[in-house]
Amino acid sequence: MAARVSIRGASELAAAFRELGRNPTAAARRKSRQAAGKVVSEAAQANLIGNDSVVTGALVQSMGVAEDQQKPNRTLVGPRAGKFKKMRPSSYAHFVEFGTAPHWQPNRFGGTMHPGARPKPFLRPAYEQNIEKLAQAYFAQMKAEIEAAAQRIAAKTPRGPR
Repeated sequence: MAARVSIRGASELAAAFRELGRNPTAAARRKSRQAAGKVVSEAAQANLIGNDSVVTGALVQSMGVAEDQQKPNRTLVGPRAGKFKKMRPSSYAHFVEFGTAPHWQPNRFGGTMHPGARPKPFLRPAYEQNIEKLAQAYFAQMKAEIEAAAQRIAAKTPRGPR
C-alpha cells in the first residue's frame, strides 16, 4: 500500500519564491550602483583636494553620479555636464587626470605658449583604492532592497493554520 504525502502551502511557497525571483528590480539595481558610485565620487573629490588640483573649485563641485542616458543599466561617475562657477569641468577634467604636453594657445592673450601640466590623477585612483568599499556599498544597498522585497512578499502572502 502506497502512502500519500502532501505539503500544505507548497503552492503559496512556490508563488512567493517566483515573486522573490523578480527582485531586485531595475530601480533597486540603480540605487545600488548609485551607492557604489557615491563612494568613488567622494574619494575623487578628496583626491582633487589632496593633490592640489583645486583652482576654482568647479571640478570638485561638479563630481557626481548619474545614469547613462544612452545605455541602460550603466551608471557614470565623474564630472557632470553643466556649468559650475561659470565653468564646464566635464570639458577639461581629463587634462587634470592625464596632464598636458607643452602647446601653443593662439587665442589666449594674443597667442602664448603653455608650458604643459603634469598629470594629477584623481578619478582612477579613487576607483582603484576603494574597490572593496565600493563593493560593500553596492551589496549593502542590494541586501536592503532584497530584504524589503522579502518582507513585502511575506506581508501579502496568506497564512493558513499551522
